[in-house]
Amino acid sequence: MSLDLSAPIGILDEHPDWSARLCAELQLRRLPFEKIDHSNHAFDPGDRTRRYSVIVNRTSPSSHRRGHGSVLFYAEPLLAHWQALGVPVINPVAAWRFEKSKALQLSLFERLGVGYPRTIVVNQRDQLLKASESVRFPAVVKPNVGGSGALIERFESRAELEARAPALHFGPDGVALLQEYVEPADGAIVRVEVLDGRYLYAIRIVRTSADFNLCPADICQTPAAPAGADLSSHVTAHLVAAAAPRLAPPSRGACPADTPPGLSVTRHEAPREIVAQVLTLVRAASIDVGGVEYLVSRADGRVYFYDINATSNFVANASAVLGFDPTPRFADYIVSVATRKGDDR
Repeated sequence: MSLDLSAPIGILDEHPDWSARLCAELQLRRLPFEKIDHSNHAFDPGDRTRRYSVIVNRTSPSSHRRGHGSVLFYAEPLLAHWQALGVPVINPVAAWRFEKSKALQLSLFERLGVGYPRTIVVNQRDQLLKASESVRFPAVVKPNVGGSGALIERFESRAELEARAPALHFGPDGVALLQEYVEPADGAIVRVEVLDGRYLYAIRIVRTSADFNLCPADICQTPAAPAGADLSSHVTAHLVAAAAPRLAPPSRGACPADTPPGLSVTRHEAPREIVAQVLTLVRAASIDVGGVEYLVSRADGRVYFYDINATSNFVANASAVLGFDPTPRFADYIVSVATRKGDDR
């Protein structure tokens, strides 16, 4: 593989820690790269210079939870500018649109015929109450643009939802989802990671403490993650305290990379038919690297997909959990895209 890059690798990421392992790998290989913090950034649409050999888009919807809300709207025109110049983008504009909108993800689930929890998308509180007449309780309300399991609330009845509705926060775009609660069998969810549109690995995340409960989409943790922690995907391993219906917003999010108390993270062999569905989903969403999460319902034994992620930091202590470190493979892929003659992905 040629390492003769025409220009530096651009890593688009406003988070202070999430790209640390990738940057370390690129430094080890003596590859030129630039970490681009687009929470404080500018670009000239008239500048036609191709300054990067490839852009690695690691934009996360949780940016607004770190005071970087403008990133949610700035990333799209910035990525589109680079793509128009012919700079290959790993996880391009199309992937970002699915990443930041759970409503678009649900439409994709429906179009591709995969199972998902029954959900109604609303943009006003009166519509939320109308929608509650057609879903089963318990149910959860979650923002369309969340990140780190932010602002998800569980309700045991329509009356409880009606009482809390005036105080609910719909998130940055004013859109929310009312979703039927699906209790995972054995308290477990599975995240399937993909790279270059291919299966990379899967991990099974199980609660090991009776002090926690699982919501149908995100496993959310009340305590904030330690400052400077090496974090994995922004939705996978958050826990909701059973005693508290309201989710305490994390500062950065707790993830399986840190394996917080109450969680067990192990390598998992996802069934072949599920892996096939995952690959279909990520390809339809234009995701080059990321993960898809699903659970098996305790009540009916069916598989429910509930989240698509175009931001992944992989699991921590990967060699012990997985038997290999995926970061070098990610770096190999980045270099392969950067050295191609045109973006033919």
